[in-house]
Amino acid sequence: MHIDVSPRALDIHPPQSALIAVTLTNTSDVIIGARLRVLGADSKWITIDDAEPRLFPGETSLVTIEVTVPPELPAGTRTLAIQVQDVADPASIEIAEVALNVPADPRLTLTVDPPHVTAGKRAQYTAIVANTGNATQNVSMTATDPKAKTTFRFTPSSFILEPGGSMPVAVAARARRPLFGDATLRPFQVTASGTPSAATPTPPATAVFVQKSLISRGAITLVGLLLAVSIFALVIVIALSSVVDRSAADRNLALTVAQAREAGAATGSSGLGGKVVDLMTGSFVSSVAVAAFPADDASNPIATTASGDDGSFAISGLPAGDYLVRVQGGGYDEVWYPAAASPGDAQTVTLANDQRVADLTVVVGGTPASLAGEVSGDDVAGATLTIQLPLDAGILADAGMSDTSTGDSAVPAGAVVTTAPIGSDSTFEVTNLPSPAIYDLIISKPGLASTVQRLDVAAGENRTGIKLSLLAGDGIIEGTVSGDKGPIGEATIVASSSDVTVRTVSLTEGDVGSFVLRGLPTPGNYTITVAADGYSSATLALSLTQGQHLEGVSAVLGTATGSLSGLVSVDSGSAAGVEVIVTDGATTLRSVTQSTSPVGAWRVTGLRIPATYTVTFTKQGLTSQVVSVRIDGFGRVTQGATSATTVNATMGSATASLKGTVSQRSGQSAAQPVGNVTITLSSGDTQRVVTSASSPSTKIGQYLITGLRPGTYTVTFARQGTTPTSAIITLTAGETEEFSPVLVAPASISGTVTHSLTGDPAPGLTVNLYLASQYGTAADPVAVAVTDSSGSYAFNEVDAPEHYIVEVRTAPGSTVVATSPPISLAASDVRQFNANI
Repeated sequence: MHIDVSPRALDIHPPQSALIAVTLTNTSDVIIGARLRVLGADSKWITIDDAEPRLFPGETSLVTIEVTVPPELPAGTRTLAIQVQDVADPASIEIAEVALNVPADPRLTLTVDPPHVTAGKRAQYTAIVANTGNATQNVSMTATDPKAKTTFRFTPSSFILEPGGSMPVAVAARARRPLFGDATLRPFQVTASGTPSAATPTPPATAVFVQKSLISRGAITLVGLLLAVSIFALVIVIALSSVVDRSAADRNLALTVAQAREAGAATGSSGLGGKVVDLMTGSFVSSVAVAAFPADDASNPIATTASGDDGSFAISGLPAGDYLVRVQGGGYDEVWYPAAASPGDAQTVTLANDQRVADLTVVVGGTPASLAGEVSGDDVAGATLTIQLPLDAGILADAGMSDTSTGDSAVPAGAVVTTAPIGSDSTFEVTNLPSPAIYDLIISKPGLASTVQRLDVAAGENRTGIKLSLLAGDGIIEGTVSGDKGPIGEATIVASSSDVTVRTVSLTEGDVGSFVLRGLPTPGNYTITVAADGYSSATLALSLTQGQHLEGVSAVLGTATGSLSGLVSVDSGSAAGVEVIVTDGATTLRSVTQSTSPVGAWRVTGLRIPATYTVTFTKQGLTSQVVSVRIDGFGRVTQGATSATTVNATMGSATASLKGTVSQRSGQSAAQPVGNVTITLSSGDTQRVVTSASSPSTKIGQYLITGLRPGTYTVTFARQGTTPTSAIITLTAGETEEFSPVLVAPASISGTVTHSLTGDPAPGLTVNLYLASQYGTAADPVAVAVTDSSGSYAFNEVDAPEHYIVEVRTAPGSTVVATSPPISLAASDVRQFNANI
């Protein structure tokens, strides 16, 4: 039996599959059954279309093996051994090796959880690094703070990650804590770098450290309130004591003074002014109330105004004196100049006559905001709302965070603040958002185009009625379909990705052959399949960026089927009746060369094109020929033949034979034919094993091996107990080579038993030969001998290598009179054991 395997080496990208074509040819004159196995691979990876084919003499059969490797299979090269065994002769085995290579595809994913943490001096995060590729990665972790105010520690900072594995990494962020005021936002990026490097760098993950001040606004307010209460109580006690001692005249005088003071405070020539600044964004705040109070009376303002569009305020007409300035309203907490939570902690502004202080800066912080609204679309259930701080606007832009998006992302890059699922009622509500701030609201769902709406949220704003839309894809592909005769109408065009499939047909009128694919989610990668009756299909791989309208796509279809033909010639005999097998691994077509003129001509039609075909020429008694040819989309042979229209072959005699008789010497006697000798004939990946005949008596030692391909072989003759004999033989086609080896004598143990007193021979004693490992057990001896008249015994043709013990008894089952030490016997060794009893 002869086998051919194609290809001998292949690359496979999980989870794709690959096909191996195994061509079997029965070169014998009897019907044979073959059994195919693939060694070196998990059985779940292998699919054999016909694992046990039967072949008539001279018949050729094609068996297709499909190899599908799992996505998690590590990169590297593996050797698959395709074993073909003769069912009737299990020792007849053919083995062909195929190199299976899985290319390395290093990929990492990185997420940080939680995306934002509110803490004091330190914050703890967990970075999840996953190896989604098929190559082992040496990963190192780094983090970047654009303002260089935060330090980071990773545990572990570097590690080795096997394919399919993931590693949680503890990230400790530390920064100097502000003493007073509102929380400080410290955005940063975490990066995972792997070796070997991936084709596309791993996008860094963005997180935010919201750092609280050492003394919060609430604590300052509480201390101020306690101090105010204490002062107020002290003032009451002193006032009540003073009232007891005052007379009615004093009271009247006090009233007169107070009225005069009030009248005098109504006008003045001094003033104050400045700016109101947002703590979180650093921008100026407009439309908030600014009030001036006498330093000794923080309950009744002496004048009020509102900040302008640029955050500025001005109060004039104030008399000379000490003043406190308060800002409130517009979603901001009450603040006393410069950033105090209560008047007790405020800074006094002193005005002289005709003086104007215009450089005051009051820092305010907003209360949390909330957003609510609904999502419109055909199928919004299961969609996700993501709210993030954009990198190109607001606080993160001011912090200098870099945009790490690749340009084909569906949404702008940013730091995720929170996410929320969209229910079947299409509504959403998100609370406790830091404000004021600029946010991107992103609505997304697999298979649909993600949409983004940017909102500028005011301090403490509770915004409702937000409208978001979940739309079909916004990508468009336009092009034409044509063939060798011009544009093709009514062709089917299908664009497919992992999420969606969009179909259309090319026009049959007007701009014939043109097509438009609409509603494609972007960005995305698409496989475009074009098919038309009477033409071969075409496949294109296209990528769309966000909202892209791709024009000018051209799909050229070849003819639907092709044909192959040619002429077979032989060195001797007739070229008629040669079987021609044409296969591409999926489809097999057969033909036979003709016996009429021109003899040896053949033709096969209905071939799928473009494709690569294996053409096999086979006939009993002739050497099979295999040719690989490539046919393009227009039916022309572009590879594997000397002509674009014909494939010719020349065939010679097929096989050779080896025969002979195996003999073996025994002691000093002449060599005699021996049976049961294992004969192994090997050349490269081909191996044949037979056994020399043991019956009838006229055929002992004879062997015959037929159906051998011409070439150089190593033949080995092995028999238990003797040293193997090998030789190198060269066979030519049509030759019957004869080789009759003589094996060296087998291993043996012999000796003599004598009486120790007289030295006379001890005839008639029983000598048992045991395996050393079985001696002393219930096992029977492997051989038994009886000493002759000279006291001698011999065990010829003993199996070796092995360890033995010789035991001498006066009779079977009687007393043991002598025992040898363990005797180590190698192949063809001759050992003696003499015993004195």
